[in-house]
Parts: sequence; C-alpha cells; structure tokens
Amino acid sequence: MQTKQKVLHFIESAGVYGAERVILNLSLQMQKTGEYTPVVGCIVDTAKSESALYDTAITAGIEAIKIPIANARLLIDLPKAARLIAEQHIAIIHSHGYKPSVFGFIIRLLKKIPVIATCHLWFEPSKGPLKTRVMIRLEKFFYRWFPKVIAVSEPIKNILLKSNLSTAQVGIVCNGVDIAEVSAASPMHHPLRKTLNINESTFCVLNSARLTRQKAQWTLVKAAAILKQRGESIRILIVGEGPLEQELREQIFAENVNDYVELLGFRSDINQLLAMSNAFALPSIDEGMPMSLLEAAAAAKPIISTLVGDIGKLIKHNTTGLVIPTDDPTALADAIVHLKSNAPFARDLAQQAHAYMEQHYSSQSMCSAYLDIYQQVLKS
Repeated sequence: MQTKQKVLHFIESAGVYGAERVILNLSLQMQKTGEYTPVVGCIVDTAKSESALYDTAITAGIEAIKIPIANARLLIDLPKAARLIAEQHIAIIHSHGYKPSVFGFIIRLLKKIPVIATCHLWFEPSKGPLKTRVMIRLEKFFYRWFPKVIAVSEPIKNILLKSNLSTAQVGIVCNGVDIAEVSAASPMHHPLRKTLNINESTFCVLNSARLTRQKAQWTLVKAAAILKQRGESIRILIVGEGPLEQELREQIFAENVNDYVELLGFRSDINQLLAMSNAFALPSIDEGMPMSLLEAAAAAKPIISTLVGDIGKLIKHNTTGLVIPTDDPTALADAIVHLKSNAPFARDLAQQAHAYMEQHYSSQSMCSAYLDIYQQVLKS
C-alpha cells in the first residue's frame, strides 16, 4: 500500500485566528479527500512551549508537531528543525507567514524539500519593529526561488508581482470555510447570552480578530461611546488577543463603556458566539480576505465592514452587508443602529451574503485549488 505524501503547514502562531483557521479548515478537507496527509507544524521556542494551534489540531484529529526554533539559537535550531521535518517524511512545506517562509527557504537548502507559501496579510507600517521589517524583506527576496506563492486577495497578489515575482509563480486561492459546520451552531436564544449576562432584547455585535492595528477595534470602542450617549441598548463583544489588548482596555475605561464593550480574549467557541449575536462588525484598515468575515457570512449574520483588501468581493453595500469608511466610529454606530432598527433588511443582507459565500468561499473549493498546486510542484 502506497503511503500518502505529507504536506507540512508551517506557521508561527500566537493563537487560533485567521491564518490558523485556514490551516485547520484546509487540513480537515485534505483528510476527507485522502490525497495527501496534512501535518500542522508549529514554530515554538522550545519543545515544552504551549501552542493553541497545536492543541486545537490534535483535538481535531490532525497530525501536528512542535518545531523548536528560537531566535537566540537560530544557527543551532534551524538545522535541527530541518532534520526533524525530514524525519517526518514531509514531501512539501507550505509556509504561512514571513518567519516560516524565511525558515522554510533555509530548510529547503538543507534538505531539498520544496517550499510554497501563502500570504495571508501584509501590514508594513514604516515604524514597525526592525526585526519584522527585515524578515519581510528577506521573505520577499527568497520568494524568487519558490515555485508557487499564493495570495488570498488581489491586493496581496499585486504586492507580490511588484516584488519581482513572475506571473507564473503567483496565484490566488480564496480562503474557505466549512459552511455546514458554522451553520450548525444553535440560533438565537442561546445559553451563552445568559452566561455573558446579555438580555435577549439587547442587540449584540460580535468582532473576532487579532487585537492589532490593522483590525482597528478602537473604532468599535468609540462607536460604543456614541451609542451609549444615544441611549441605545447595545453590547459589543470583541474576541481575540494581541498587542493592543491593554491599550483597548484603557480606552474602554476612558470612554466609560465597560457596560457596552467586553474583551473576551481567546475563545474556541466562535461558532456559538456568532449564533448568539445579532450582527458582525469588522472595521479593519488593512485585510486580505478575513476568515472571521467569511465565518460570519456562513453563519448568516448581517455584516458591517470597511472596504479593504478583497472584502468588496463579498460585501456589497446594502446588498450583502453595510460598508463604512475606515476609522469612522460615527458611521459604524449609525450602521449598527440601522441593522437593529430594520430586522427584515438585516436578515436579507445576511441571506444574500450567505448565498454568495456558498458559491465562492467553501473549504472544498479552497482545498481543491491547493491540491492542484501541490501536485504541480511535486511533479516539477
């Protein structure tokens, strides 16, 4: 019996967010097709380091390994990581992020294992950390020797093409969601409302994303202050962790909206939180095609979003959602009130987005596209 070839999804993960959920959805779908065996490879400092993605993958029945590569021990750890990956009989490394792409390129040189990459999101502030900017420069440079580099949106593809990559190297694969799984969560009147002390009559808005600049959750906090001043009965739940957590907590306190906004931290029950919410809001200033947005559409929730990245392919104003300008809390507050006050309109938006989502952003179509790429690379 021929052993199935293994694909290593190589990532440095700080939780289970967009890129991680892409990997999990793709891996589960790969298991269903049976053509390749997915392995989730989590970059960690030491073998004893915790990894939420590793734990989630194991719980889901996906093969996973921890790959220790500490910045302070790169010269020692990278050759060890290369040996570990080779011992796992990995046929192809699929990197997700700038650090695994750089490390993957070096491992390719050491062990001759082909490497491809998916670019989920690039956010390059001119005052970003020096190490990050250096790694991104290296990533773009090393991509010239990757057989395939995949963008999740048209703007990211354009960035790649401007980085001296050929059109033959660069492709787009849309992120995909297991629509049936997301849709299976219980509807409103959910017990989570009682747990979170939210009345059934309170209009609940969910945001699920890393707490980072590009996700712009500060806009939600400012919108909450406007809604409180207007006397609207609203709760905003922000799910996620990240470098802006303390800043957001201080902003919530300063705006006196502790009774309107709650930071829930990392949650593994996103589908249930979507089910109990009335709407989903994502006021990002930079995106590819966010998984959280796709999941909200799959859950048939009315969506409020900015028009960045490839979001405009799914969200059409007044058709499949409401579009607001970036960094505009008043527009966000108005959109929330509009959905709250017009339930039939909100339901129609949600249904239209769900229908479009089923056609274009399923985990099956995403997996099929990646399987074709794996086959092309391994045959070349």
